[in-house]
Amino acid sequence: MSFQLVTEQREISPLEKPSRCTLIFDFDGTIADTLSVIIRMVNDHADEFRIRPLNDQDVEDLRGLTNLEIIKKYSIPPLKIPALILRSQKELHNRMHEVPLFPGIRDLVLELKAQGFRLGILTSNSEENVRKLLRQKKLDVFDFIHSESNLFGKNRALLHLLHKHGLHRDDVVYIGDEARDIEACRRVHIAVVAVSWGFHRRELLKGHNPDHLVDTPDELRSIFLN
Repeated sequence: MSFQLVTEQREISPLEKPSRCTLIFDFDGTIADTLSVIIRMVNDHADEFRIRPLNDQDVEDLRGLTNLEIIKKYSIPPLKIPALILRSQKELHNRMHEVPLFPGIRDLVLELKAQGFRLGILTSNSEENVRKLLRQKKLDVFDFIHSESNLFGKNRALLHLLHKHGLHRDDVVYIGDEARDIEACRRVHIAVVAVSWGFHRRELLKGHNPDHLVDTPDELRSIFLN
C-alpha cells in the first residue's frame, strides 16, 4: 500500500506504507477547542490584566493576528509571558472538563490509528492537561505527547521531538491551526497541513503557504485515507 500527501504548493515524496508515516497533531485549536475556555479565563482576570473583557468581535479580530501582533496590541511584557503561560495552564487544568473536542476529530484519530499511522502530539500546553482531556474523551491512543512551552521557537520543539523519537522528517506530517506551525515546519522541512477550524483564520493560514489547507476533519481524512 502506498501513501502520498497531496499538496497545493509542492510535491511530497510518497511513503512506502501508512505505518511508516507519523502524524503529529497540535493540540489546542486542532484537537481540542480550548479557545472559548481560555477567553473566559482571560475575562475573569480582565481587571488584573488591565484590559477590558473580550467580546466576540475582539476574539474574531485576534484570529487574524499572529502571536507577536497580539503581544504588541496588548502591550504584554515579554518577560511576563512564561509566567502567564504557566498560570494559564494551571488554571486550565481545573477546567479541562469544559473543553470539547472539535466535531469529527475523535472518529478521525481513531480511524487513523486503526489504519496503522503512528500518532503524536506536539503542544505548548502541559502534558498533564492533554492527557487529562484525552482520558476524559476516551481518546488516549497517541503514541507520544511532547510538551514544550516555546511561543516563538516551535521549530526547535519539532527538532527536539524528531530526535527524541527517532523520526525522519520525510516520514512526518504536522497538522496545526496557527501560522507559527507552518513557519516552524518550513524551517525544519516537514510537510504541514493547516486546519481552519482552530485559532487562526483561513486567510492568515493560506498566506503562509501550508502544503495543504483543510476546513473539516473529513477533508483531512481524504488526504491520509483516500
